Amino acid sequence: MANVEEAPISDIIFRGTDGNECEAFIVAIRNLAFAKGKDEDPNWMLRYATTRLRHKALRWHARLDPAAKKDWDLFVQALFDEYPLIEEREEGGIATPVW
Repeated sequence: MANVEEAPISDIIFRGTDGNECEAFIVAIRNLAFAKGKDEDPNWMLRYATTRLRHKALRWHARLDPAAKKDWDLFVQALFDEYPLIEEREEGGIATPVW
């Protein structure tokens, strides 16, 4: 599939640094799955994602509930729970609502 923003396969690594890295990891897995025609195959995404874990993320995965190790949606939710998103803030440290 042409022109999908896809990281080279060897570059898709999740180390467990923070929520921003986590979100980028999930997006990269989904983009790769789409490019390979596997975006509707959650088992493929799960199996591939677990091969790309390193450092803190790999140790976290070793302790993960077995149910989440077998279900893509539960795996993603567990990642987001463990590594919450770090939102960028304005200089004053207070998030400004957009309305």
